[in-house]
Amino acid sequence: MFDRKKYKKYARLQLKGRWKTPVLMTIICLVLVTLLELPELKDFDFWQNYKVLIDNQTVTNLDKGSYLSELRAMLSILIEYIIIFAQLHVYIKMSRSPSPVSISDFADGFNNWARAILAGLWETLWTFLWMLLFIIPGIVKHYAYSQTKFLVTEYPELSVTKAMKVSMTITRGNKANLFVMELSFLGWAILAMIPCGLGLIWLVPYVSMTKTNAYHSMLKDAIALGLITSEDLVG
Repeated sequence: MFDRKKYKKYARLQLKGRWKTPVLMTIICLVLVTLLELPELKDFDFWQNYKVLIDNQTVTNLDKGSYLSELRAMLSILIEYIIIFAQLHVYIKMSRSPSPVSISDFADGFNNWARAILAGLWETLWTFLWMLLFIIPGIVKHYAYSQTKFLVTEYPELSVTKAMKVSMTITRGNKANLFVMELSFLGWAILAMIPCGLGLIWLVPYVSMTKTNAYHSMLKDAIALGLITSEDLVG
């Protein structure tokens, strides 16, 4: 049974005495993401007053700037996928054991960069396709696919496509619960933005740990009900 209050309580207990690594990890991620999203004004200015002839077509600064912007945006998305999965590696470890964690555990999470990119792209693609139909179906599918990243992180032998199918199974009847759970952090999110969003470095670990606990609970319930078996978590 989905119990967001219990997941939050467990999250606080799991983080107690182990805040240092999650907070440091969050700071590193926020800095990386911020740097990735900074506009490359220097490159734009360079092409502002020049034209380049390529294949008999005149490419202006607008064309070049647009191309570089799209390339940078795509690279940023891929790197953000890797960062997200590296963080999940730490939170899953914290949820499974009371042992201390270190920043090296975060670094270990980057070893699965290829699966992180593949899973991220696959989940984003299907969510986007559903969004093309209508906003509501897209949001519903977002929550249906939301556990894919956890499954891919925790079960290295599980394929991305199969992980998505398992995610759809364990979130059956829980999508609204996941939505409400996220909304329950809204008040904390508003407070975390004061001053200058510094509270986010503590809120992000709290939210992430809570979501990890919810994932474990949904997976456990699905196995208990016979909706999935251990065989569904490999191959």
